[in-house]
Amino acid sequence: MKAKISLRDTQIVCAAKFFRALGMIGYGRRLIEGIERTHFGAAIFGCILGYRRSFSTLDEAERAVRPYAKGGHENPSRLELSRIAKPSDYAAFYYLRDRIPYIKRIFDMGGSVGNLCYCYSDYLPLGTDAIWTVYDLPENVRLGREMASDRNARNLQFTDDPQKADGADLLIVSGALHYFDKPLPEFIENIKQRPKYILINRTPLTEGPEFAVVQDAGNIRVACKLYNRSKLIADFKRMGYGVLGEWHAAELRLTVLDRPSSSVSAYTGLWLEHL
Repeated sequence: MKAKISLRDTQIVCAAKFFRALGMIGYGRRLIEGIERTHFGAAIFGCILGYRRSFSTLDEAERAVRPYAKGGHENPSRLELSRIAKPSDYAAFYYLRDRIPYIKRIFDMGGSVGNLCYCYSDYLPLGTDAIWTVYDLPENVRLGREMASDRNARNLQFTDDPQKADGADLLIVSGALHYFDKPLPEFIENIKQRPKYILINRTPLTEGPEFAVVQDAGNIRVACKLYNRSKLIADFKRMGYGVLGEWHAAELRLTVLDRPSSSVSAYTGLWLEHL
């Protein structure tokens, strides 16, 4: 069984390289998308590309990649700490710097083992009374608690209960929004005391129909969903949030092999405040 999966995986990786190269050419892009729009063509692409094609839902993409995921979100290489800020973090620092004195409770959705807390603490004057709570998968929560204990990070807490977001001053979703099937505005609607500030960073957005794909980093593969940017912002506006800042996270991009025109050349960051 493992040999069969490995052979199929090799075939998909080779096909992905071919489609990536073809999609970079104008004629090739039109050819791929013309074929993909037909029922027969979409079926053929699905057979050739396997988990690297686009999917209607996040659940479909997760089921397709599961045999090839290599640990997915709990892969040890995904949990490595880095205290060096990425280019898109500096835009976040710009909006955070003057608001830090008013932020005492931070809820970090999909924050892994606290990577962002360790990093941001080196760049921003977080108060000693500020509590940073990371929400993630149970195994990541366990490892995060162990690491925080070893590093004496007393202001860093972990939970697998999303309701702990209630009462947070700042909600952060950095590099994680696209891994949640439930739209963030819908999540916030269910919070009794909603956050004043929302920081979204490093997420791929689309202006077209929403769909799901699989991110393939070679050593790790995870399904993700591309949310519609305009709809996302409109849903926040309906709840009283305004977008005060938007930027490109140019260090990240996402290629959609069977829909080259829907590829994301740069991820997005947003700073929102309840007005």
